[in-house]
Amino acid sequence: MKNWAWSLIAVVLALLLLASASFYSVRMTQTAVVLQFGKVVRVAETPGLHMKWPLVQNVEFIDNRLSSYSTQPESFLTVEKKPVLINFFAEWQIVNPLVFYTRLHNDASAQSRIGDIVRSSLRGEIATMTLASVIQGNPKKMMEPVLAAANQRLQSLGVHLVDVRVMQVGLPPAVLQAVYKRMEAERTQEANAYRSRGAADAAEIHASADKEKTQIIADAYRQQEELKGQGDAEAASIYGAAYGKDPAFFSFYRSLETYRHSLGDKDILVLSPDSPFFKYFRHSLEPTGK
Repeated sequence: MKNWAWSLIAVVLALLLLASASFYSVRMTQTAVVLQFGKVVRVAETPGLHMKWPLVQNVEFIDNRLSSYSTQPESFLTVEKKPVLINFFAEWQIVNPLVFYTRLHNDASAQSRIGDIVRSSLRGEIATMTLASVIQGNPKKMMEPVLAAANQRLQSLGVHLVDVRVMQVGLPPAVLQAVYKRMEAERTQEANAYRSRGAADAAEIHASADKEKTQIIADAYRQQEELKGQGDAEAASIYGAAYGKDPAFFSFYRSLETYRHSLGDKDILVLSPDSPFFKYFRHSLEPTGK
């Protein structure tokens, strides 16, 4: 009796295990691929509980949600054969689970294949662009042909590329240093041009100022000579008038002026005592009794 009971329990447990192995559940974010002896027999896309043959069939689940792929900065060559560092970000989704499983099997191999395809398409696009257009251009516009070319190749893998974006564009250290040196040389050349134009303007201003200075000095000298001439004429007129009134006093005054200007501390005159120059000295030195 006990052996019969244990046998019944074993049969029930076996039936339960067999029943649990006959059902599988599909979530809303999944697609189930049913395999029999390693070959795909059907695809279950409807969420809910589904049946399969136990022991001979197994199920692989595929995620229908968006997946992402990103890279570290990688070197690409422009049309001038100049290297540029770019890292990109891609979003992709499985649109044909049967083809996807048949060709790629899992997400790991899909990530690797998608990365190779996008990288190849991006490399071809960068090879048609100049370094300046890559750095200064519109990243979104640059990636449009990359997205189209990659999707054309990914269609046969059951994958659709939703978006591809450039996250960062940079230059290798050696190229960056060369760019800095070229920019420095351009700024130096521009500064020298400004200095040259400044020196030319300064020279022109100095020349104009010197010309104006010379003109002012010439005008002042002319005015000085005119005033001096007028003064001399007026003095001559005054002297003439004074001489007409008292010639002896005028002669005496002019002699005193001559003595004042001629006889200084350091002046030496070699003249005869009988010279007319000492006329008034002789009169002043003669004894008063004579």
